[in-house]
Amino acid sequence: MPDALMLLSGGLDSVTALAWALQEGFTILGALSFDYGQRHAREVAAAADVAAHYSVPHQTVALAPIRGSSLTDLGGIPQGRDLGALSETVAPTYVPNRNLILIAYAAAHALLGSATHIVGGWNGADALNYPDCREPFLAAAEQTLRLATERPFIIARPLIADDKAAIVRRALALGAPIHLTWTCYLGGDRACGTCDACQLRVGAFRQIGVIDPVPYASAIDWFGCAPYRRP
Repeated sequence: MPDALMLLSGGLDSVTALAWALQEGFTILGALSFDYGQRHAREVAAAADVAAHYSVPHQTVALAPIRGSSLTDLGGIPQGRDLGALSETVAPTYVPNRNLILIAYAAAHALLGSATHIVGGWNGADALNYPDCREPFLAAAEQTLRLATERPFIIARPLIADDKAAIVRRALALGAPIHLTWTCYLGGDRACGTCDACQLRVGAFRQIGVIDPVPYASAIDWFGCAPYRRP
């Protein structure tokens, strides 16, 4: 199977993509996480824990801060938004050109070794509000890498058609270490439960009827949900 590098944020999506890649027989040469000035840098520590769980070499890359997002320097993190009213637009938590930057860095790193695949957790839910998570962008980035490097790169995106509930189902079926992940846009001791990322995650777990093992600062109604069982 192909040699691959993993873009590992430490969140639910990338962890599920990593579990998928390992099940498919990819040889994961390393996992890259990025510090780009995000407020929720706790996810980088979560990525290290996940990489250790799978015995995958892990590296955190420190980039110059990427400005122009509520995740980095503009205002505060939106709380309690009505996500049911979202349409295909650009969220205030969009970090300008983030995925283009991270993919380009990963490809440059891959050229030092034998990796031909870059695996990430881009998905259908995030594609709604993040243009650099959409299939047209990823297909174009893949072609650009091939032209720029003359290596037959493939950007593996197994979750590209999945909503959050489908991702949780995949994670559970794959035995991914969900309890090690961090999704919240804030970096407290507990996930806030009210930012966009938390709302989507909680909604997905409630939809499939499983209690999220990550602790929340706000009260979550888990009535009717089954306990999560660690792999």
